[in-house]
Amino acid sequence: MKIADLPKQWEAGERKPDDGKHEYEVNVTLEDAARLRALAELYPDYSEEELLRDLLNAALSDLPEPGRQK
Repeated sequence: MKIADLPKQWEAGERKPDDGKHEYEVNVTLEDAARLRALAELYPDYSEEELLRDLLNAALSDLPEPGRQK
């Protein structure tokens, strides 16, 4: 999944299955927090945590696996 595809997924109400959880606590800039809040307002069916999870998943999916070149 590409990050650019996420708005279509959110508009369609598609959710990834939750295969288990591992909690992280992260600090974000005020600008990033405001952008996340704006996304949550655009897609009210999703919590900020769900949006952040989707964004993180898409970003990690786009990276090469550790030890491999893309």
